[in-house]
Amino acid sequence: MKTIVWFSRHDILPSQVEELKRLFGKDMKIVQDSARVSNADEMIRRFHEHGGDEMLVVAPLSVIDQLCRRGYHPLWAEMEQVPIEEAETVANGRGFRFVRFRRVKRLALEFEEV
Repeated sequence: MKTIVWFSRHDILPSQVEELKRLFGKDMKIVQDSARVSNADEMIRRFHEHGGDEMLVVAPLSVIDQLCRRGYHPLWAEMEQVPIEEAETVANGRGFRFVRFRRVKRLALEFEEV
């Protein structure tokens, strides 16, 4: 059985649970860790404390970058903005619907001079 650690203040959506079951098997277990995380090392420590096999994160890009640099490649819930009446969830007055999960392999920012 796979244990997926969900690092987020937001509850997981039913459509996300169904997709995780499809990807990792019906007997997978989701552990939500909604406590505030100060850095990637703390997240990694808690991931192991939960016995995680996969991590799914909603965190600042700087934390996700540090996870990847340490060899962890979290799942990312891709969401699309939709009208509130079509939304699965609402955040900051905007409606969103789950699209798919993707694995973060690395984070890169590209800049140009202003």
